[in-house]
Amino acid sequence: MHLLGQLFAPEDRGLAVVTVEGDRVTAIDVASDPPSGAIGGPDAAILPGLIDIQVNGAYRQDFSDPSADVALVSRRLLEYGVTAFLPTIITSEPAAYGPCLENVNVTWTPGTARVLGVHIEGPFLNPKRTGTHNKAWVRPPDLVEVQGWLEHGGVRIVTLAPELPGADGVIRYLTDRGVVVSLGHSDATYSEAAAGAALGASLGTHLFNAMPPLLHRAPGLAGFLLAGHTSVSLICDGVHVAPEVVALVARIKAPDELVLITDALAGFGEPIGRYELAGIEFVSDGVVGRLPDGTLSGSLLPLNRALKNLVGLGVAPAAAVQAATANPAKLLGLGDSSGRVEVGRPADLVVVDSDWEVIATIVGGALGYERSSRSRPKRG
Repeated sequence: MHLLGQLFAPEDRGLAVVTVEGDRVTAIDVASDPPSGAIGGPDAAILPGLIDIQVNGAYRQDFSDPSADVALVSRRLLEYGVTAFLPTIITSEPAAYGPCLENVNVTWTPGTARVLGVHIEGPFLNPKRTGTHNKAWVRPPDLVEVQGWLEHGGVRIVTLAPELPGADGVIRYLTDRGVVVSLGHSDATYSEAAAGAALGASLGTHLFNAMPPLLHRAPGLAGFLLAGHTSVSLICDGVHVAPEVVALVARIKAPDELVLITDALAGFGEPIGRYELAGIEFVSDGVVGRLPDGTLSGSLLPLNRALKNLVGLGVAPAAAVQAATANPAKLLGLGDSSGRVEVGRPADLVVVDSDWEVIATIVGGALGYERSSRSRPKRG
C-alpha cells in the first residue's frame, strides 16, 4: 500500500510517499515519482493516527454505561482519523466501575481503533467544580476504591482534584503504578496544584473548564498549568475555550505539552438532540452538549476538525498534529511505538485532504476506512 501527501510525522517532512507492508511502515521516500494508485495525492497530507485520550462516548454509546458497544465506537472513530483512544468513565456510583471497566477492557481487532485503556474522570472531584458530573456521586479520594479499579486492569489516566483530603495518597499510589494522574474538576490554589504535580501528577484535564478562572492575584490551577511544564489537555471546538485563548495557550505551552482532546459525548456522530452521560440528560447542538439548565458539558467536534481549528488559529500544522499524536502517545508511555510515522513502526496512519477531512485511515497496516470519493479541494 502506498500513501501520497505532505507528511507530518509529526514534523513536516515535505511531499512524500509512505509505503506500508504488513503491519509496518517499510519506506518513506521523496515523492519525485509517485506510484500510480497511491491513496492521497499532492494536495493531501499524511499524519500519524490520531490519539484521543478523553472519549466519554459516541454514536449513542456512553462508556459510563456497562452495556456500551465499544466495538461500534472503535470502528466508527476511524471515519475521523482516530486510530487509538481512551474510553472515559465519569463520576458514577461505586458499584458501577467494575462492570464499566470490564466492558471496555477489550482486545484489539483489525479494522478498528485501538482501545489503549481507560480514563477515569472522577469521582474524586471538588463539589464546586463538578460541571456535568452528578454531585450526588462525588466523593473524597478513597485508596481502597482505587485499588478495586486497578484490579480490573487497563486504567491509564485518573482525573482528580488535588486539594481534597486523601488525594496525596491516591496520587502517589497511582503514579507508582504507572497511571497518569491528571488535575481537574478542581478548586485548587496554585500551591495545591503544585503539590499535586510534585507527587507525580503530570496532566491537567481540559484546561480552563471545571476550574477557577485565571486571576492575576489568584492564579489557581489554570495559572499553575500555564506557568509550569505540566502537560494540558485542551478542547478546541470554539466553545469550551475561546479561540483567542486557545491560540494563547499554544504560544505559552512547550510543543510537547499540549494534548488535543474531544471530550466526546454519546451524541458525537449523531443528529442534534437529547442524549445521556452517566444517566444525566444533555442536549447536543452538534458542537457541544449542555444540560437542560445550560451548563456546558462535553464536545461533539471530531478530532480532525479540532486540528483544523487549531491550524486556523495560526498554529503550525506540524505542532497541531503533534498535539493529537506524539504528545498523547508520550504521555501514555507509548512514544516508542505510537504517535509518529517512521520506518519500522506500526502503520497507524491517516490521510486527510486540504480541509482536514479524512480520506483514509490505516490501522495496523490495514485500510480500516476509506472515503467513498477521493475528490478534495486543493491545499492552500
